[in-house]
Amino acid sequence: MSEGNFASGKCLCGNVKYSISSGPDRMGQCHCEDCRRTSGTGHISNAFFDINAVTIEGETSSYSTKADSGSTLTRFFCPNCGSRMFGKNSSKPNIISVTAGTLDNAEWFKPGFIVYNRDKPAWDFMDTSVPTFDEMPTA
Repeated sequence: MSEGNFASGKCLCGNVKYSISSGPDRMGQCHCEDCRRTSGTGHISNAFFDINAVTIEGETSSYSTKADSGSTLTRFFCPNCGSRMFGKNSSKPNIISVTAGTLDNAEWFKPGFIVYNRDKPAWDFMDTSVPTFDEMPTA
């Protein structure tokens, strides 16, 4: 297990904890129906890291769905309190997304993109300076 020095976080009950040893590759927000339902709000905010930079303590449960691209998205959550913690995409096996709301300190989080803006609820106000895409960009 690597010692995290960049960031740390946990679920609501504290049964699942994590540490992150280096900064994110990218950060973004998604308004697709799956992300809205899994977050219980208008979007989800994720930071994406090299999987080797994230050390997870505690057991998680998971739920998988198919993305528009055909890849499998797996969302990991605490089986005790239900907090959505992480995500993995089968097309990017070396990357793990960390849900920003589970970070102990997320002051550094700044989304670099917003995807599925076509599905954004009118009541979910976003930073208009962030590059926005109606779908998932292919490039």
